[in-house]
Amino acid sequence: MQTVISFLKKYSPFKKRSATIRYMFPALATFAALLGASVISTAQESFVRLESSATTVESGQRFTLEVYANAHVPVNAIDITLNFDEGAVQVVEVDRGQSVLTIWTEDPIVDKNRVILRGGTFRRGFLGEHLIASIDLKALNTGQGSFDVENVLFLAGDGAGTNVAVTQTSESTVNFFVYDENTDPGEIGLNVRVQIVTDLNGDGKVDLSDISAFMAAWSTKNAVYDFNNDGKMTFRDFSIILADFFRK
Repeated sequence: MQTVISFLKKYSPFKKRSATIRYMFPALATFAALLGASVISTAQESFVRLESSATTVESGQRFTLEVYANAHVPVNAIDITLNFDEGAVQVVEVDRGQSVLTIWTEDPIVDKNRVILRGGTFRRGFLGEHLIASIDLKALNTGQGSFDVENVLFLAGDGAGTNVAVTQTSESTVNFFVYDENTDPGEIGLNVRVQIVTDLNGDGKVDLSDISAFMAAWSTKNAVYDFNNDGKMTFRDFSIILADFFRK
């Protein structure tokens, strides 16, 4: 934790001492400490994570969406429904070759704007994060598009088929932008920046200025930065912006 605070102090873009800055780092220390508790909490949650091989794709280009399941208790059966913009992308194939699932109750279903994945594993099931399927996509019409988790059912491998609570997170949605030779390059750049939802000042990166703005909004309630779309501004949102800050 001390390493986190030292890093934030060292790379602060603010050189002048002020009341805001004097109180900012103690506040960050408090947030970071509470974030530690939040990380422990999220380790006790199950969720579906989507990962795209590209977020800006040319019309006609192929790209891949990988579907991961995170289980905090052993899970041996799942049912996942994904929703997508059928005007923006076409599902070419669903690859199960590397899937943690060893038994599929039925082949993956592609029905209009939905992909349905149903299956399970032998014995008690899997724990932690594992790949469920890789979806091969083809970009179609230009503009913004998205892929998101619509419905999820996890069943515990406890012999009773107990329902496992599944959390919706910001990683349960992937946004992408499709362009062609007629698309204005400026529009492409703008939409790439839009993908970084934690870039609060719109400068194309997530830095201490964005963290400071988040903390100010937390204090004043003048704005709500809800990165995981759960309808409120919580420590989970802080953990998301902090993760993006360290990812640069």
